[in-house]
Amino acid sequence: MAFSGLIPFIVLLVSFVGLRLPLTHSSFLSLLAGTLLTQTLFHASSEVWGVALGKTAQMMVEIGLILLGAFFFLEVAKRTGIIDSLAQLIRTISPNRLIQAVLVTFPLALMVEGSSGFGTPLLVIAPILLALEFKIEHCALLPFVSFIIGIPYGALGTPTRLGFPGSNPTFGTFMSLSPFVFLAPILTLFLLTRRPPLKIVFWTLSLSTVYFFSGRPFAESGPELAALGPAFLTLIWGLISTRLFLKSKETSRKFELKGVTLYGLLLIALWLGKRTFMDQLIPGTLVRIFNPGFVFLLFGSLLIPLHPRLSFRSVIVETLHRSKRTLAVLFCMTFLVQQLRANGSLELLTRSLPSFLLGSGSPFLGWMGSILIGTSTMANLLLSKVVDPTRYVSIAGGSAIGVQLAFQSVVAMKSILHDRLSEKQIYRLILPVSLGYILLLSLL
Repeated sequence: MAFSGLIPFIVLLVSFVGLRLPLTHSSFLSLLAGTLLTQTLFHASSEVWGVALGKTAQMMVEIGLILLGAFFFLEVAKRTGIIDSLAQLIRTISPNRLIQAVLVTFPLALMVEGSSGFGTPLLVIAPILLALEFKIEHCALLPFVSFIIGIPYGALGTPTRLGFPGSNPTFGTFMSLSPFVFLAPILTLFLLTRRPPLKIVFWTLSLSTVYFFSGRPFAESGPELAALGPAFLTLIWGLISTRLFLKSKETSRKFELKGVTLYGLLLIALWLGKRTFMDQLIPGTLVRIFNPGFVFLLFGSLLIPLHPRLSFRSVIVETLHRSKRTLAVLFCMTFLVQQLRANGSLELLTRSLPSFLLGSGSPFLGWMGSILIGTSTMANLLLSKVVDPTRYVSIAGGSAIGVQLAFQSVVAMKSILHDRLSEKQIYRLILPVSLGYILLLSLL
């Protein structure tokens, strides 16, 4: 009984790795196994099913709407030239591919994560890399390298609600991930070329230094700006230092305002919404008043009438087509986890975990939890109930790294790349980075 909660996840891994089924099919089979487990072994009552369905609906409204809105805005941005405009802006700053990659995947990705959260940098950064004509493998891998630095702070934004009663481990989490602030952008360089120019290496380290020292006071004051604040300052420094120290004779003087203006307004709207409403709930429900998905949908909807040739219907159709697999995996895994919580098997499992995972191995516990559950937020919420409060930082750091391998992340990336890479190819690209990160975190 204690390990019955593992059965659905074993089914998922066997289906995906052994039978080589797509993640959408594997997650459905996992949900089916969990449903049978809940109904037969635990003899679920109508109350159990009601709780599981209610919690699933809440998560789908909150996270699903963010993903749907982000896919919608991405589709509009591509068709209206916003993505190309941002890509042209990056080219204008520097024609050097290494500089372009670092600026896009480090400060810009963290600004997006700090504004909206839930891994949305994948939906924004990968299309920009595509527009900059990076190799498809780099478009799939590079967005995962740095954005984990900013992931924990959204999940720590409301400590009580997310399972951190009486504790706010934001600063500790920031410091525990500080080595990745320096490592991740440098790793981006070496993933692109074996011998990056020393001048660009030092420039990249200067960006990390700005992020670290500006981020410390933000993290001390609370989680709301722990990613967005230092990322904004780092991007400003990146633009200034590129012009001052790495200016190329080939650099164009033309400055693209279309993309940067819209994205600037979008990020401001996202941040203001989070800052103003934070965790205020719709009366009588557990659903938050503000959802970043509304902002994505609003901005995308306002752009469509400005382009007469752009059909609202065609955008909706393509959005649903591109997002359906990600939303299906999110639903299956969310409903599975909520069933396991409601029937008590998840509690039995966590109580039976080896002492290593509850102690010094807690980063691995957070890492595995985020991979299997799908979101850092939910992993923190569940796992913080079984570990000592002194381990909250380790859990938060590990769960942030686990997002790299979470099923929704991989399925979303496959859709963004228009199926030019398979799920297994994406996993093979990301797995070494994620394993290296979690081993490093466990040693710190």
